[in-house]
Amino acid sequence: MVIIVMGVSGSGKTTIGQLLAHQLGWRFIEGDDYHTANNKANMSAAIPLDDIDRQPWLDRLALVIDAHLRADRDAVLSCSALKHQYRVELLRDAEQVRLVYLYGSFDLILERLKQRRGHFMNPALLKSQFETIEQPDDALTIKISQPAEAIVTYIIEQFNLSPSRIDTQVLLDELMFPEAPRWRAGWLWFTDQHAQRVVRVNPQGVSETLAILDDLPGGLGWLPDGRLLVVSMTKRQLLVMEHAVLSTYADLSHLASFHCNDMLVDYQGRCYVGNFGFDLHSGAGQLPAELILVDTRGKSKIVADKLIFPNGCALSRDGKTLLVAETFASRITAFNVELDGSLSNRHLWATLDGAYPDGICLDPEGNLWIAAPNLSKLLLVRKGGEILRTVKPLGDPYACMLGGDDDNVLFITSSETDNPEQARQQRSGRIEILAL
Repeated sequence: MVIIVMGVSGSGKTTIGQLLAHQLGWRFIEGDDYHTANNKANMSAAIPLDDIDRQPWLDRLALVIDAHLRADRDAVLSCSALKHQYRVELLRDAEQVRLVYLYGSFDLILERLKQRRGHFMNPALLKSQFETIEQPDDALTIKISQPAEAIVTYIIEQFNLSPSRIDTQVLLDELMFPEAPRWRAGWLWFTDQHAQRVVRVNPQGVSETLAILDDLPGGLGWLPDGRLLVVSMTKRQLLVMEHAVLSTYADLSHLASFHCNDMLVDYQGRCYVGNFGFDLHSGAGQLPAELILVDTRGKSKIVADKLIFPNGCALSRDGKTLLVAETFASRITAFNVELDGSLSNRHLWATLDGAYPDGICLDPEGNLWIAAPNLSKLLLVRKGGEILRTVKPLGDPYACMLGGDDDNVLFITSSETDNPEQARQQRSGRIEILAL
């Protein structure tokens, strides 16, 4: 189910929506985050939006709602939805999308707006919103003059709602977009990609920033002597940290067809680096990509090509088999690893029936944990494709890693979005944990 909490600016949509989502264990979506930059600038300057201005925003929200319904993911969306025609576009399913209308007097809401800080909405626009709003006749209508807790309780009772089953616990939140989790020496290391930093967190939730980049950080790994390696995504470089300073270890720009992404570093210090192959976030057409080997001397070469968005990698315990998640091909591909690190005998390890594998890790039995953000689930898969277990985290999972004292904890990096602009605005990234 998706519940849309609507009303004019200042009616408490975000406050009620967040509280409702928290009590139910559902996802909260801030509709304002999906406005264009031009819309936000106009509202800040007290310039009212018209239907043409709002259409891209409505289109984005409709896609978000559709994605949640397809993934069977419950959510609460705060959205003004002032006009009947806007609500027609957003009420995608009569049974699964419900509407809550928060209303109050002009004077009460204006007073609230005057006290609000840090929001782009100019209080001078409130009059135009009251003039624009078309009262819904198909919504649960609630006066805002009562406490927020009472409003949320009423919504839960009227819709007969119950908390979602969430299998995980949140270890760390308010991240932009966490990726590339790695367990090392009692800490989970990861990149907060759109914050451009390398972070680590211990099992008690204490975190610290280890490095700040001037680029998006991708995969992580370590050389045998303990030096940290970090993928510099848009520069298409591999960086090494020495004495707390990052410098270039290998330049991959002549080999990678687009932004570099995740990486696996093997026991000898050889690195396997994937890349997008195409401009994913601009909507460009899909193109195949390469897997690049950086050897122990820092020399690089292509060891596999024609991969469809090569993403997370995993190495068998004997070091002889490399698994690669081909995200948009919905499959896991395996290679034999030769003595010099080159790859041979490319073969199918598992097809995933529409799941998009992102980050992956092997368990002690040789089964594969797969983060599938398009399904909002983690899958434990046996070679051949049999799904042994599914896990539903709070956010969309983008990567996973086993850790803890006995590899008995699955660490999950999750977020509400992988869109760079929205990730920076929402800070919805989390580290979630599942005790095994």
